[in-house]
Amino acid sequence: MAQFVPIKLDVSSPEYAQWRRDHTPQGNGIPQLFVVRADGETLYGRSGSLQGPDLPNMLIAALQNSGRILSAREAQSLIEAADKFVEEKEKGNYESAIKAISRVRKIGEPGQIPSYSKPAMRVNKLVLETADEVRSQLKELATQIESDQVDIKLGAMLAYLKLRQDFGALKLVKSDLAGFQKKYTLKENKQLTREAKIIENANQANTKSKKTRAIESLNELIDQTEFEPVRKEAEKKLTELQQEMGAG
Repeated sequence: MAQFVPIKLDVSSPEYAQWRRDHTPQGNGIPQLFVVRADGETLYGRSGSLQGPDLPNMLIAALQNSGRILSAREAQSLIEAADKFVEEKEKGNYESAIKAISRVRKIGEPGQIPSYSKPAMRVNKLVLETADEVRSQLKELATQIESDQVDIKLGAMLAYLKLRQDFGALKLVKSDLAGFQKKYTLKENKQLTREAKIIENANQANTKSKKTRAIESLNELIDQTEFEPVRKEAEKKLTELQQEMGAG
Protein backbone atom coordinates (compact mmCIF):
# COMPACT_ATOMS: atom_id res chain seq x y z
CA MET A 1 0.00 0.00 0.00
CA ALA A 2 3.00 2.31 0.27
CA GLN A 3 2.63 3.12 -3.44
CA PHE A 4 -0.96 4.34 -2.97
CA VAL A 5 -2.39 7.45 -1.31
CA PRO A 6 -5.76 6.53 0.27
CA ILE A 7 -8.56 9.09 -0.05
CA LYS A 8 -12.04 8.76 1.49
CA LEU A 9 -15.00 10.69 0.12
CA ASP A 10 -18.55 11.02 1.45
CA VAL A 11 -20.90 10.28 -1.49
CA SER A 12 -23.18 13.11 -0.30
CA SER A 13 -20.41 15.73 -0.41
CA PRO A 14 -19.72 18.34 -3.13
CA GLU A 15 -16.22 16.84 -3.45
CA TYR A 16 -17.73 13.51 -4.47
CA ALA A 17 -19.95 15.20 -7.05
CA GLN A 18 -16.85 16.69 -8.64
CA TRP A 19 -15.11 13.34 -8.40
CA ARG A 20 -17.97 11.61 -10.23
CA ARG A 21 -17.63 14.05 -13.12
CA ASP A 22 -14.05 12.93 -13.61
CA HIS A 23 -14.26 9.30 -12.52
CA THR A 24 -17.47 7.38 -13.24
CA PRO A 25 -17.67 3.96 -11.54
CA GLN A 26 -19.22 0.80 -12.87
CA GLY A 27 -22.31 0.29 -10.75
CA ASN A 28 -24.10 2.57 -8.31
CA GLY A 29 -23.71 0.67 -5.06
CA ILE A 30 -21.65 1.49 -2.00
CA PRO A 31 -18.80 1.25 -1.29
CA GLN A 32 -17.15 2.47 -4.45
CA LEU A 33 -13.48 1.78 -5.02
CA PHE A 34 -11.24 3.74 -7.36
CA VAL A 35 -7.59 3.59 -8.32
CA VAL A 36 -6.50 6.77 -10.10
CA ARG A 37 -3.11 7.25 -11.71
CA ALA A 38 -1.00 10.37 -11.10
CA ASP A 39 -2.11 11.86 -14.44
CA GLY A 40 -5.79 11.47 -13.54
CA GLU A 41 -6.43 8.30 -15.56
CA THR A 42 -8.91 5.94 -13.86
CA LEU A 43 -7.28 2.51 -13.59
CA TYR A 44 -10.10 0.96 -11.58
CA GLY A 45 -13.55 2.27 -10.65
CA ARG A 46 -16.33 -0.05 -9.48
CA SER A 47 -18.90 -0.33 -6.76
CA GLY A 48 -18.76 -3.17 -4.28
CA SER A 49 -16.07 -4.66 -2.05
CA LEU A 50 -13.27 -6.90 -3.25
CA GLN A 51 -12.91 -10.10 -1.28
CA GLY A 52 -9.97 -12.38 -0.54
CA PRO A 53 -7.10 -12.07 -3.04
CA ASP A 54 -9.14 -9.88 -5.41
CA LEU A 55 -8.05 -6.62 -3.77
CA PRO A 56 -4.28 -7.26 -3.77
CA ASN A 57 -4.50 -8.70 -7.28
CA MET A 58 -6.30 -5.59 -8.49
CA LEU A 59 -3.72 -3.32 -6.84
CA ILE A 60 -0.86 -5.27 -8.40
CA ALA A 61 -2.50 -4.97 -11.82
CA ALA A 62 -2.99 -1.23 -11.27
CA LEU A 63 0.66 -0.78 -10.34
CA GLN A 64 1.70 -2.41 -13.57
CA ASN A 65 -0.08 0.40 -15.43
CA SER A 66 1.04 3.19 -13.13
CA GLY A 67 4.47 3.88 -14.59
CA ARG A 68 7.59 4.43 -12.57
CA ILE A 69 7.05 5.68 -9.04
CA LEU A 70 9.57 8.38 -8.19
CA SER A 71 11.33 9.00 -4.94
CA ALA A 72 11.14 12.52 -3.48
CA ARG A 73 14.74 13.08 -4.54
CA GLU A 74 14.06 11.97 -8.12
CA ALA A 75 11.01 14.21 -8.35
CA GLN A 76 13.04 17.18 -7.11
CA SER A 77 15.78 16.43 -9.64
CA LEU A 78 13.22 16.52 -12.44
CA ILE A 79 11.75 19.80 -11.19
CA GLU A 80 15.18 21.43 -11.04
CA ALA A 81 16.19 20.09 -14.46
CA ALA A 82 12.98 21.36 -16.07
CA ASP A 83 13.35 24.80 -14.47
CA LYS A 84 16.96 25.08 -15.66
CA PHE A 85 15.97 23.89 -19.14
CA VAL A 86 13.30 26.59 -19.45
CA GLU A 87 15.65 29.26 -18.09
CA GLU A 88 18.48 28.44 -20.49
CA LYS A 89 16.20 27.98 -23.48
CA GLU A 90 14.56 31.36 -22.93
CA LYS A 91 18.05 32.92 -22.99
CA GLY A 92 18.83 31.17 -26.27
CA ASN A 93 21.40 28.92 -24.58
CA TYR A 94 20.06 25.78 -26.24
CA GLU A 95 23.12 23.61 -25.76
CA SER A 96 23.15 24.44 -22.03
CA ALA A 97 19.42 23.71 -21.85
CA ILE A 98 19.92 20.24 -23.33
CA LYS A 99 22.80 19.55 -20.92
CA ALA A 100 20.60 20.55 -17.99
CA ILE A 101 17.73 18.26 -18.95
CA SER A 102 20.08 15.39 -19.83
CA ARG A 103 21.23 15.12 -16.22
CA VAL A 104 18.07 13.17 -15.37
CA ARG A 105 18.83 10.26 -17.72
CA LYS A 106 19.36 7.95 -14.74
CA ILE A 107 15.64 8.33 -14.11
CA GLY A 108 14.69 7.98 -17.78
CA GLU A 109 15.36 9.39 -21.21
CA PRO A 110 13.97 12.95 -21.30
CA GLY A 111 10.86 12.94 -23.42
CA GLN A 112 10.30 9.24 -22.71
CA ILE A 113 10.42 8.99 -18.91
CA PRO A 114 8.04 6.12 -18.00
CA SER A 115 6.27 7.96 -15.20
CA TYR A 116 2.93 9.73 -14.89
CA SER A 117 4.07 12.04 -12.10
CA LYS A 118 3.77 15.77 -12.76
CA PRO A 119 7.55 16.41 -12.71
CA ALA A 120 8.19 13.59 -15.21
CA MET A 121 5.34 14.61 -17.47
CA ARG A 122 6.55 18.20 -17.45
CA VAL A 123 10.06 17.13 -18.51
CA ASN A 124 8.62 14.89 -21.22
CA LYS A 125 6.38 17.68 -22.52
CA LEU A 126 9.21 20.23 -22.66
CA VAL A 127 11.49 17.85 -24.54
CA LEU A 128 8.81 16.64 -26.95
CA GLU A 129 7.87 20.24 -27.76
CA THR A 130 11.53 21.08 -28.37
CA ALA A 131 11.97 18.04 -30.61
CA ASP A 132 8.96 19.17 -32.66
CA GLU A 133 10.49 22.66 -32.96
CA VAL A 134 13.76 21.20 -34.26
CA ARG A 135 11.94 19.02 -36.80
CA SER A 136 9.93 22.03 -37.97
CA GLN A 137 13.13 24.02 -38.48
CA LEU A 138 14.70 21.15 -40.39
CA LYS A 139 11.68 21.06 -42.68
CA GLU A 140 12.08 24.75 -43.46
CA LEU A 141 15.83 24.36 -44.01
CA ALA A 142 15.23 21.45 -46.39
CA THR A 143 13.30 23.79 -48.67
CA GLN A 144 15.97 26.48 -48.49
CA ILE A 145 18.89 24.15 -49.08
CA GLU A 146 17.35 22.99 -52.35
CA SER A 147 17.45 26.55 -53.67
CA ASP A 148 19.56 27.37 -56.72
CA GLN A 149 20.85 30.50 -55.00
CA VAL A 150 24.14 29.83 -53.23
CA ASP A 151 23.56 32.48 -50.56
CA ILE A 152 20.25 30.90 -49.53
CA LYS A 153 21.77 27.42 -49.63
CA LEU A 154 24.73 28.58 -47.52
CA GLY A 155 22.44 30.21 -44.97
CA ALA A 156 20.47 26.99 -44.65
CA MET A 157 23.64 24.96 -44.14
CA LEU A 158 24.93 27.31 -41.47
CA ALA A 159 21.56 27.19 -39.73
CA TYR A 160 21.61 23.39 -39.85
CA LEU A 161 25.13 23.21 -38.40
CA LYS A 162 24.06 25.55 -35.58
CA LEU A 163 20.99 23.42 -34.97
CA ARG A 164 23.16 20.31 -34.77
CA GLN A 165 25.52 22.04 -32.37
CA ASP A 166 22.68 23.15 -30.11
CA PHE A 167 20.47 20.04 -30.15
CA GLY A 168 22.75 17.20 -31.25
CA ALA A 169 22.76 15.73 -27.74
CA LEU A 170 18.96 15.43 -27.69
CA LYS A 171 18.24 11.78 -28.38
CA LEU A 172 14.77 12.36 -29.83
CA VAL A 173 16.15 14.37 -32.78
CA LYS A 174 19.48 12.63 -33.43
CA SER A 175 18.03 10.55 -36.26
CA ASP A 176 16.35 13.64 -37.77
CA LEU A 177 19.60 15.60 -37.75
CA ALA A 178 21.54 12.66 -39.17
CA GLY A 179 18.93 12.11 -41.86
CA PHE A 180 19.09 15.75 -42.91
CA GLN A 181 22.86 15.61 -43.16
CA LYS A 182 22.80 12.43 -45.19
CA LYS A 183 20.21 13.77 -47.61
CA TYR A 184 21.34 17.34 -48.10
CA THR A 185 24.99 17.85 -47.15
CA LEU A 186 26.96 14.82 -48.29
CA LYS A 187 26.24 14.69 -52.01
CA GLU A 188 26.03 17.55 -54.49
CA ASN A 189 26.52 20.05 -51.67
CA LYS A 190 29.71 18.46 -50.37
CA GLN A 191 32.09 21.34 -51.08
CA LEU A 192 29.69 24.01 -49.86
CA THR A 193 29.06 21.96 -46.73
CA ARG A 194 32.77 21.69 -45.99
CA GLU A 195 33.19 25.45 -46.35
CA ALA A 196 30.11 26.15 -44.24
CA LYS A 197 31.63 24.02 -41.48
CA ILE A 198 34.73 26.22 -41.48
CA ILE A 199 32.57 29.29 -40.95
CA GLU A 200 30.46 27.59 -38.27
CA ASN A 201 33.60 26.43 -36.44
CA ALA A 202 34.69 30.06 -36.43
CA ASN A 203 31.29 31.02 -35.00
CA GLN A 204 31.83 28.53 -32.18
CA ALA A 205 35.40 29.64 -31.40
CA ASN A 206 35.34 30.81 -27.78
CA THR A 207 39.00 30.75 -26.69
CA LYS A 208 42.08 32.62 -27.89
CA SER A 209 43.67 29.52 -29.41
CA LYS A 210 40.46 28.51 -31.19
CA LYS A 211 40.01 32.01 -32.54
CA THR A 212 43.59 32.02 -33.82
CA ARG A 213 43.04 28.75 -35.67
CA ALA A 214 39.71 30.02 -36.99
CA ILE A 215 41.38 33.15 -38.39
CA GLU A 216 43.90 30.98 -40.24
CA SER A 217 41.16 28.75 -41.63
CA LEU A 218 39.05 31.71 -42.73
CA ASN A 219 41.99 33.30 -44.54
CA GLU A 220 42.57 30.07 -46.45
CA LEU A 221 38.86 29.79 -47.22
CA ILE A 222 38.70 33.35 -48.57
CA ASP A 223 41.60 32.59 -50.92
CA GLN A 224 40.30 29.25 -52.14
CA THR A 225 36.49 29.30 -52.27
CA GLU A 226 34.72 29.56 -55.59
CA PHE A 227 31.50 30.72 -53.96
CA GLU A 228 31.14 34.48 -53.57
CA PRO A 229 28.55 34.21 -50.73
CA VAL A 230 31.02 32.01 -48.81
CA ARG A 231 33.79 34.55 -49.33
CA LYS A 232 31.61 37.40 -48.04
CA GLU A 233 30.47 35.42 -44.99
CA ALA A 234 34.05 34.37 -44.24
CA GLU A 235 35.32 37.94 -44.58
CA LYS A 236 32.59 39.16 -42.23
CA LYS A 237 33.47 36.58 -39.60
CA LEU A 238 37.19 37.19 -40.05
CA THR A 239 36.73 40.89 -39.33
CA GLU A 240 34.74 40.07 -36.18
CA LEU A 241 37.42 37.72 -34.88
CA GLN A 242 40.25 40.13 -35.64
CA GLN A 243 38.44 42.87 -33.76
CA GLU A 244 37.86 40.53 -30.80
CA MET A 245 41.50 39.48 -30.75
CA GLY A 246 42.62 43.09 -31.01
CA ALA A 247 40.33 44.09 -28.15
CA GLY A 248 41.69 41.22 -26.09
